[in-house]
Amino acid sequence: MTERQDLLDFPGTEALQAAGHVELPSPQALAQAMVAVRAAAQDEAVVTPLRRRRLASGRRIVATAFVAAACAAGVVVYTNQGAGSPTAQAPQQAKTISAATFLTDTAAVAAAGPMPSGQYWKMHMKVTYENGKSSTFDEYISRSGYHIVDGGQTFKKPASGWRLGSKTVDWNGLDQLPTDPAKLLEIMESSKEYAGQSAFLQASSLLAESPASPQLRAALFKALAGMNGVKLVGNVKDSAGREGTELAFNGISSSDRTIVDPKTSLLLEATQTSTKGHLGLIDRRTYLSVGPAEKIG
Repeated sequence: MTERQDLLDFPGTEALQAAGHVELPSPQALAQAMVAVRAAAQDEAVVTPLRRRRLASGRRIVATAFVAAACAAGVVVYTNQGAGSPTAQAPQQAKTISAATFLTDTAAVAAAGPMPSGQYWKMHMKVTYENGKSSTFDEYISRSGYHIVDGGQTFKKPASGWRLGSKTVDWNGLDQLPTDPAKLLEIMESSKEYAGQSAFLQASSLLAESPASPQLRAALFKALAGMNGVKLVGNVKDSAGREGTELAFNGISSSDRTIVDPKTSLLLEATQTSTKGHLGLIDRRTYLSVGPAEKIG
């Protein structure tokens, strides 16, 4: 086998060669591919005599990660059993990692995302209330207030904002927030409410419902990575049938779970289950679509 044949001897090479010219992958796909490449390179860093004879196999692992980027279709699968590093591969072959590693990887995807634009930040969401009833509506957030469009009717509400520590931050204040994860975490935990549970909820709310910049989103994911008590549940489907990775935080008054799409860093769903008082009551917000809009309707 020639050196060229040896380098091309990896899973997916036939598809890559058959594809010929492909368009450049998105920044999110590139960020994911780099995560996989770093993981593969680290995995090959410790070379035993046996593995030294199989060094070409290591090159194939790295090359396989690049196939995912070239085809812009690689998906990193995460589970919560044991420890390890993420790789772009089939679900049944996925390695297992910690919540901190997953959140750090997702921060890289968020940092490569687009800068929010538009007059409004639109959320098409389904809310399931504690009594089991649900409502699907659109919410348009602006710098001066927000509108709810439900059943063909539009309701205007005054501007409120997002909780951060003991304060409330509006759209204008988002760009004033620090992008240092440690400082963000310090602010979110400053209220001392529910012993850290409030920080998990506040970060999730900002990531799901605010027009935060890519830099702020990345910092929020890294802040969550630095929190104690955040658990990686693994790969799940949300109530709308979409695949994502679930994170959990078991607090004093409730068990909070958030499902993240690792390909885009968008939050798909947030669920809060009461563990104090009215046990078992569930409040769920499913974010069917989120993004900028120039007008209402």
